[in-house]
Amino acid sequence: MPLNVVVCLKQIPNPDLQFQVAPGGQDIRRETLSYKTNGADEFALEEAVRIKEKHGGRVLALTVGPKRTEQMLREALAKGADEAVRVAFDEAASFDPGKIARILAAALRTVPHDLVFTGVQSDDMVSSATGGLVAGILGMAHASVVTKVQVADGGLEVSCELEGGLERSYAVRLPALLTIQFGTNQPRYAPLSAIMRAARQPIRELTPSDLGAASWNAFAGSYGFRIRGLTPPAAKGRAEMVAGRVADQAKRLALILRDRGFVRR
Repeated sequence: MPLNVVVCLKQIPNPDLQFQVAPGGQDIRRETLSYKTNGADEFALEEAVRIKEKHGGRVLALTVGPKRTEQMLREALAKGADEAVRVAFDEAASFDPGKIARILAAALRTVPHDLVFTGVQSDDMVSSATGGLVAGILGMAHASVVTKVQVADGGLEVSCELEGGLERSYAVRLPALLTIQFGTNQPRYAPLSAIMRAARQPIRELTPSDLGAASWNAFAGSYGFRIRGLTPPAAKGRAEMVAGRVADQAKRLALILRDRGFVRR
């Protein structure tokens, strides 16, 4: 059964970098940052491409972000997406998952979709909220922390990770939105020929008017969300490196725990 699969991708600051608070204290300094595709979204894209390869259909890569996100979309095209769409929301960062969810929902209404994938969470905000909010806005069936997807009988059979290493299986009707867990598959590398083709492919851009709105403020919702301030964590205490043989390290650790009241004498 061929499916139209949309993968929602997010570009995040490279987590290996050292971040500094920007003047004004409401964001990080972004002028010298490099960016990458959000980790869980890599698995979502791979799962979408595998479904296309097995069952047919098309994969569309969708993002909400500034011009620099087009590089991420071209990487998705090189890895098997057939089309890419960028919602031209040019705020350097949006900390409001509700606003992003409303924008994504409006964008999804403009494209064919049987199945929508997001990553289980973003590595920068870690809210795990956007996918569920989009599903709620659109009235779609929804499953979170998905580790396995099978197309069956006009719908889906999915496995979701629970606490304690447990899994639960569901039958999910279409259309549906799934948030894909880390480690669900092995994301592929793009061959050079595919990278070169992707560099020439067009990327469609959507503006507020394309989504039926006068401006991005129309998607703010009744309950706005904003950052009051960012501060680096305060340094507390100190670290003690315990050297020596394993037996000596264990004895030293036991003494530290006892002296600080974590274990009884």
